[in-house]
Amino acid sequence: MRLRVLGSGSTGNATLVEGGGTRILVDAGLGPRQLKERLESAGVDPTAIDAVVLSHEHGDHARGATAFVTKWGMPLAATRGTWQAAGFGAEALPGYDRLEPGETCVLGGLSIRAVSVPHDAAGPVAFVISAGDASVGHATDLGHVGPGLVEAFRGCHAILIESNYDPAMLRDGPYPWALKERILGPLGHLSNGDVARYLARDLGEQCRHVVLAHLSQKNNHSELALMAAQEGLRRGARSEVSLEIASACGTDWIQVKPGRACPAGDASQLRLF
Repeated sequence: MRLRVLGSGSTGNATLVEGGGTRILVDAGLGPRQLKERLESAGVDPTAIDAVVLSHEHGDHARGATAFVTKWGMPLAATRGTWQAAGFGAEALPGYDRLEPGETCVLGGLSIRAVSVPHDAAGPVAFVISAGDASVGHATDLGHVGPGLVEAFRGCHAILIESNYDPAMLRDGPYPWALKERILGPLGHLSNGDVARYLARDLGEQCRHVVLAHLSQKNNHSELALMAAQEGLRRGARSEVSLEIASACGTDWIQVKPGRACPAGDASQLRLF
């Protein structure tokens, strides 16, 4: 099993996950042409994607979804709330599957479980995606890490989680106060400190790779996110876990293997893209 982030942040989010001979996109916040180009740079033809699975309806996660699936002919999966809020009912899609929190669907060699998350969207979810004995947790756009997500991610061997903002940068930054309050609120986004606390207290024992995603270009720096996450792993005595930043242009391929440390080694060996 492996994954590759194709885009991350406010400019557009998309993650390619493959395992068991099946490939899916988690979110499609880039235009269809960009998605095609980034898939091809990863050595994957767009026609080889078996489905697009959406976390929620916001544009940076869903703006390219209908055009992409219509052009390349694969189904779209999302919650009822996402479907209605995004207005997908007006689109002639090749196929549609509803995936609600707590439900698991099997698509070829992949098993996809939706997990409810707190965000100001109509039906936002995170995902646990499994192939054989390997599993990945994928969570972007959430205001806090609740017990349901902690439990769902407990057995994951790799986790992609947003580390959206540094509180001081956000408070001193250019956003209007209403937007700052939204981001800081319980239905907003995770700060670097939120992620550090999760890594220190609640990261599952089997996890060997953490990808920090959805970093704000105006309210965060990759160095701040990495330092906070590294400190969280240090407090949790998790030196075997490697850290990686997903830039706006994504990452290289990340291998997900149960019971083995990732090639990057330990938390002192950090990769930036």
